[in-house]
Amino acid sequence: MTILVVLVVTFLLFLLLLGLVKQPQSPNTQSEAPKPVQGDELAVFPFEPMPLMTDTEVRFFQRLQQALPEYLIFSQVQLSRMIAPIDADDVDASFWFNRICRMSVDYVIVAPDSQTVLVAIELDDWTHQNQRRQQQDAKKDKAVSSAGIPMMRYHATGMPDSHVLRAEILSVIG
Repeated sequence: MTILVVLVVTFLLFLLLLGLVKQPQSPNTQSEAPKPVQGDELAVFPFEPMPLMTDTEVRFFQRLQQALPEYLIFSQVQLSRMIAPIDADDVDASFWFNRICRMSVDYVIVAPDSQTVLVAIELDDWTHQNQRRQQQDAKKDKAVSSAGIPMMRYHATGMPDSHVLRAEILSVIG
């Protein structure tokens, strides 16, 4: 019997040394406090309000409102609020989410049900003339259209009036 006890104790010590048997931790050590992030100690963060849209974007928004009073119009909408990956596992979903997570569209026309996105609209200005921005625009257009949402683009210097906007947008959304 003594030999059996010695063998069991020796075996348990061996397992402890290998780390296969874990000692229970006290509740205080199980979840460590999150590490502080620079700035967390400040009583007030250094932010101030800013306009949602430029003056040109506001003018176009007002034309959209005149053109489509029966629809809801939202500005500066993140793509991740309007589209999502199709049947992707967690790894794929994260990959595709990361492709669009910092993208937004200037305007979204939504059906009166407040849920159905009918068309996304971009108002392009001179910043859309460089090659890098055009590549980003193409990627955004591809993501939105892949989800079955039409994408329309207007140039800021050639904004159509509200009658033309209405006709063009209604021809796209049906």
